[in-house]
Amino acid sequence: MIFNYLTINITHYCYFRNLINQKSTIENIKIWFICTLLILVIYSIYPVFRLDENQILYLFSSASQVVAAIYGLIITGYIFLRNELDRKAEKDETYEEIIANLKSEYFNSIINISLVTLLSISLCFLVIVDATSNTKILLDLLINISISVILAELVLIVSFVVRILNPKSLEIESDKIRAKTKSNSIGEKGSIEDFLKNYNQIEYILSKYGSAITNPELSDFESIKKKRIANTKLVYILFNVEKINADLKNDLIELISFRNSLIHGSSFFVTKKSVEQSENVLNRLRTSLGVI
Repeated sequence: MIFNYLTINITHYCYFRNLINQKSTIENIKIWFICTLLILVIYSIYPVFRLDENQILYLFSSASQVVAAIYGLIITGYIFLRNELDRKAEKDETYEEIIANLKSEYFNSIINISLVTLLSISLCFLVIVDATSNTKILLDLLINISISVILAELVLIVSFVVRILNPKSLEIESDKIRAKTKSNSIGEKGSIEDFLKNYNQIEYILSKYGSAITNPELSDFESIKKKRIANTKLVYILFNVEKINADLKNDLIELISFRNSLIHGSSFFVTKKSVEQSENVLNRLRTSLGVI
């Protein structure tokens, strides 16, 4: 029986390069499908290795066990990683949105790895079952596709491990969040000091008035600070009690997101427009809460 050695080179190169560029799942599937078709075409023209029945049984029984073992280790590591991210978010609320995005991204990767693991093990079983049949064409097809799926899974796992071990993962995610906000790095340079000064005043007002609503028994600000609530939650609290309108709520949430991505990102550049927007939001918040 035969499978193509070029499977290793073509699938690994095309698929891994695609994942490193962080394409969508659909695009990844398209790349894998094209590579697999190319492999089958090359195989039909020039097969490299020939395997007997015993080699097929040994190779694919071992492959299914190795895949299952690696998958188990990945899931265990993923659980520890989630716990560590949760602890980091609890200690510093400014990481909350960043870590939430990372957890969502990692969870999607785990889903993809799980589906490919299930498919690869199933294909290994089919190869083993069909190894003693007389249908050579079907067996050869199963062998090539199985090898392609197994290699694709290994590439998925390597890509996932590289991303979670990247020491700049939080910084990279911060830059992504910043790019999604209206405030960006295009425009005349503004004062980072003025921006942070405006934000700190907004944070003070949110903490004082928002926490006072949730903890009316506390009369002084120092006591309120000890019962710290995330800024985004304070915004929603003020909105729910109709202290601020929907437009101001959305602008506050965006400003908080931008500020958090700014301090954890790779650049501290703010535009003059961003500074003006922070001042505008501050004035509107003061007016809504009657702060002098």
